[in-house]
Amino acid sequence: MKKIGAAIAAIVALALGSIAIYSQTISSESVPADDEITLHIQLDTEEDVGLLIYDYCANGHEYSGGISNADRSLLKRNEELIVVWNQQALNNPSDTVDLSIQFRIITEYVDPNYENIYPEEITRYLDSVSWDAHLGESYFITITGDQTNGYTAALTQ
Repeated sequence: MKKIGAAIAAIVALALGSIAIYSQTISSESVPADDEITLHIQLDTEEDVGLLIYDYCANGHEYSGGISNADRSLLKRNEELIVVWNQQALNNPSDTVDLSIQFRIITEYVDPNYENIYPEEITRYLDSVSWDAHLGESYFITITGDQTNGYTAALTQ
């Protein structure tokens, strides 16, 4: 019975992790569907980074996700990353989402994990970015900075 419970817990963790980490590279011209929010994240950093983790709150529901390269290479310092969330994944019944995101840069490549827990010595926290997001819209965030002086994230128009 314990094995079955552990197997079910592992499947649930994988499913939730897949939803939380759902992000992909999509054409910059991508237009979100009516039930989606597209987040364009432009890296404008002084060096390449290992992982980009985002902890976010949508209408009081907390989630976590992240972006890394499957080939274990670093995210390029001028790369555009795109995250798409749909209405169901955000657990949001309305057209507007009270959204708050705190990014974490993991300065070296490490294997991603579903808990999004990484060594503090290679983790850089950015201040949160918050706004009222509307389904069917795209939003643009630029991340600037470096390992020594820190990083910032800004919502751009």
